[in-house]
Amino acid sequence: MSTIIARRFTHAALALVVTVAATVLGGVVAHAAAPRLALAALSFEQPTVDATEGYVANKLTWTVTNTDPDARSVHGTVTMRMRSSVTGQLVGHDWVVRYEFEQTCCGDASYESGTPQESTYTYHLPVRRYADAATAAWEVTRVTITAGGTTATVSGTRLQSFGYRFTAQTMIDSTGPTIDYISLAPSRRPYVYVGAGPVTVAYDFTVQDGESGFWKGTIRLNGPGGQSVTTPFSWEREVYSTGFRCGAVSGGEQDGRYMPCSIGITLPAGAAPGSWRIARLVLRNNAGGTTTYQNPRAPSLTVTSNTTVQASGFAVSPNPVDNWRGAVQTELSMSVTGATKGVSAVHVDFDSGCQQWGGPTAKADGRIVVPVMVYQQTQSCRVEGIAVIDGAGKAALYGDAYGAPDPELTITRVPSTNPPVALGATLDPSSLPASEVNQRSIQLTIQAQVQVAPIVGLGVYLYDSDGTVVYQSFGGTSQATNGTVTTWLHLWEPLEPGDYTVGFALDDAGRLGSRWNMPDSADSQTLPGGPLVLTVTAG
Repeated sequence: MSTIIARRFTHAALALVVTVAATVLGGVVAHAAAPRLALAALSFEQPTVDATEGYVANKLTWTVTNTDPDARSVHGTVTMRMRSSVTGQLVGHDWVVRYEFEQTCCGDASYESGTPQESTYTYHLPVRRYADAATAAWEVTRVTITAGGTTATVSGTRLQSFGYRFTAQTMIDSTGPTIDYISLAPSRRPYVYVGAGPVTVAYDFTVQDGESGFWKGTIRLNGPGGQSVTTPFSWEREVYSTGFRCGAVSGGEQDGRYMPCSIGITLPAGAAPGSWRIARLVLRNNAGGTTTYQNPRAPSLTVTSNTTVQASGFAVSPNPVDNWRGAVQTELSMSVTGATKGVSAVHVDFDSGCQQWGGPTAKADGRIVVPVMVYQQTQSCRVEGIAVIDGAGKAALYGDAYGAPDPELTITRVPSTNPPVALGATLDPSSLPASEVNQRSIQLTIQAQVQVAPIVGLGVYLYDSDGTVVYQSFGGTSQATNGTVTTWLHLWEPLEPGDYTVGFALDDAGRLGSRWNMPDSADSQTLPGGPLVLTVTAG
């Protein structure tokens, strides 16, 4: 099979023609020609603009064509860049504009007219006020056209037959970008475990350049033994929005005047253990101006492969814990070897529900112990990271938080397996005249067993002699230390004289429940001491 690519140049037009031919039994069978996608026209409205007084934009208009008569849409991008009049080189971040057939909103190019076979678009390019000289040029450097799964690209000298360029009068940017403080990514401790593969850490900072705007930079980490890692970075436009992204964080202002960044730096497998720090941060703006920070103030990293300091024999005791009625403490312990000048710190991180509650201490047998608080009713909490630091600053790391060996520690709650058990109940008063039913509150006191899980929910039901519910209430409650559960019945509706049976449902914090003296519930149990009856008398 052979592929023949022919390019046809016409005045202000460029077409890419693809013809496919296949040889079958010595003959040539011609297939239908692929659609031709072409840039038919492109020009800026003004050949020269003056940006020295403030905001100015230059309107770019272009037309694309498609020979496919069945095409229903077309889209693509137009990329523009500034060219320095000092160096003659392209400088600064590119300006990429998306366009799409019949798309007129959302901050990008506007569809003006036409069909999928020939359509015209416009965009007003904001011209930077600052450059490296009193004049600068702006150029279209690339146009893409996509339809039906086929993409054509127009770039380089093929754009020169169009009005792809204009000149701007500019102010001179004589300063470079600046940064605020540098920090590690949120919640990141300054420890890194390097095992069999590389590991990435992120530094956060915000770049500002109020004149030409931030373009790109490099960040270099230096480690022991002359090792170093240099990482280039820049900001980009979000793929599915008009926002911006610098590394792992979104935000910032257009053209990089204000840009928060979170830059990932990858340490290779075998990175030297010890202290790593930012030795050099270089920032460049859209006019080519450069700012270099040597040894900026920033957190250093302690890198380890757990070859010197090591911990083992991780354990939690007691475990499980009884935290049904309140927060409780337990202890996480381990054996540590290879430490110089003892263990100076231990940092333990959990997924949720637990928290380290103090520093490390040593037991008589030499094991290192850290107190842990388990908050009330936490069902379980998993240890996600343990950092052991010795007196010389060396570290041993464990857990998913560091991509290190898993200590396999999970603190659990003592299980509740038995539903609530009622031992008896009383009403006060247990009898009242019908005239006082809706004027008095009746106290219901339930005596229940104190079990693993406390009672937290109560439903009360009042049945007449036919077993019909004439009153009900339900909601949260609490169980006293002696096992009693107390609530009040507020009988707002009048009741006829007679005997009414009180039934109730108990639910505990472990989501187990029981029913008592409820004739309409198949799993209801008989209350010890017999039915609980409210008597309404005449009068």
